[in-house]
Amino acid sequence: MLDIILLEPKEPGNIGAIARVMKNFGFSSLVLVNPQCDYRSVTARNRAKHAQDVLAGAKIVPAVGRYHTLIGTTGRLGTDYNLSRSPLAPKQVALLSLPRKAGLLFGREGIGLTNKEIMRCDFLVSIPASPEYPVLNVSHAVAIVLYELCNVKKSTDHILPAHREEKMRALRVMTELIDQMIFPTSSMMQTQKIVWKRVLGKSMLTHREAAAIMGFCRRAMHLLSRQRHL
Repeated sequence: MLDIILLEPKEPGNIGAIARVMKNFGFSSLVLVNPQCDYRSVTARNRAKHAQDVLAGAKIVPAVGRYHTLIGTTGRLGTDYNLSRSPLAPKQVALLSLPRKAGLLFGREGIGLTNKEIMRCDFLVSIPASPEYPVLNVSHAVAIVLYELCNVKKSTDHILPAHREEKMRALRVMTELIDQMIFPTSSMMQTQKIVWKRVLGKSMLTHREAAAIMGFCRRAMHLLSRQRHL
C-alpha cells in the first residue's frame, strides 16, 4: 500500500481535493504530517465529494515515518551536478516495483520540501511542466502522479523486494568501501556517497540484489586491504 503523505498542509480545500483524486485512482491511505488546518472542516469535506471515507481515515502524525522506500516530490529541477534534486518523471516511477511499505511525500504549499527533507528521500519525482511556471498546486500534482501510477500494470508482485533495513545495510557497506578509497578532495568522496544513495534508492532493489551488492562491496574492501599490505 502506498501512503500519500502531505507535509504540514495549510489549505483544507487541498486536503479534500487530494482525498477525492486518491479515491479516483484507487488509493486510500492518506497521511497528514503536522497539519496546519482542520482537515475535517466543511471546506475539506465539500472538496472531497464522494471520498469522505479517505478523508475521515486520514492518519495524523507528528513527523514522517519510516518507509522501505520514501519518494519525495519537487517542482525545482536540479542539474546533473545538483544530485540531491535529480528526479524521475512520474512515468518512470510508475514502471518501478515499489515495496508494500512505500510513501509518496508532498511538501508544504508554497515552499515544498527542504534540502534536509529531500536528502532523507530515496529519490525524487517531478512533473514536467513549463519552466516559466513549473510549480503545480499540490492537489493537481497528486492527481498527475497517481494517474501515472494507476495506469501501469505491474507483473512483478512475486519478486521479494529488499526491506528498508536491507537497503540501509547495503548503503552502509557501500559507504565503508568509499571511505577506504582515495579521492583528490573530500567533496568528491561526498559526491560518490550521494550518487550511490540515489542509485540504490531508484533501483528498487530485490532481497537478492541487496545481498549481492553487500557481498561485492565486502570483497572489494578485502582486496583493498590486501593491496595495502603488499
